[in-house]
Amino acid sequence: MEEATNNCQRKPHLVVGVFLILVLIALTVFLAMETRNAIKKFDYIGKAETMQNTISISGEGKVTAVPDVANISIGLTTEKGKVAEAQAENTKIMNEIIAAIKQYGVGEKDVKTASYNINPKYSWLNGKNEINGYTVYQSVDIKVRDLKKISEIIKTAGEKGANQVGSLVFRVDKEEQLKEQARSIAIDEAKKKAETLAKQLGVKLGKVVNFIEYETSPSYSPKYYAVGADGMGGGGESSPSIEAGENEIKMQATIVYEIL
Repeated sequence: MEEATNNCQRKPHLVVGVFLILVLIALTVFLAMETRNAIKKFDYIGKAETMQNTISISGEGKVTAVPDVANISIGLTTEKGKVAEAQAENTKIMNEIIAAIKQYGVGEKDVKTASYNINPKYSWLNGKNEINGYTVYQSVDIKVRDLKKISEIIKTAGEKGANQVGSLVFRVDKEEQLKEQARSIAIDEAKKKAETLAKQLGVKLGKVVNFIEYETSPSYSPKYYAVGADGMGGGGESSPSIEAGENEIKMQATIVYEIL
């Protein structure tokens, strides 16, 4: 009778033990699967699920145009013993230069002060550097819309006292329109190349998956002119010969197609 009672008491403990063992096995299997999935997921981070076949083709568009505006930098350096004297003389001469230039049809909006600097001048006296004067430098950027008057403007600036004239750059005022034309040509060229290549490879072009464009136009080369005793500003009789030439706008377009 006692043995039967003991067996009955052991059965609940046995059932609980078996249940715990099964739970541990299930947890072990679950954790193993989660770990496997995590490792697999980590291994594929940043990777496409399926490899996408693409083809990349580039085209170039060129458009040339005669410049219709020019930018000129006109500068004046004045040296005096006192700051106020240097400023007064520099301002007086620069105002005269600007007034003379405006007579050639240069508008108020096309004249902009680019820089204005005051710096002390030093000399070595009694074993140390001492200030012996001041330099005032002022420059203005001039936008000229009538290119026929550039030579006279440069000459007049020198005659009125400008001692630095340069950075002459010819531009097309509405350059964005030329870029749009060049871009359209580049895209058409890239499309034709892609169609030809697809035909040669025996594949079909799908949708465009990427597009890149950038300007490849050569940088503008500023021209500098010295102002000396025998040149403009020094009593020379003739104006410098200025030729605008042509500007070339280049755009590069790269199209990436999906291959079907």
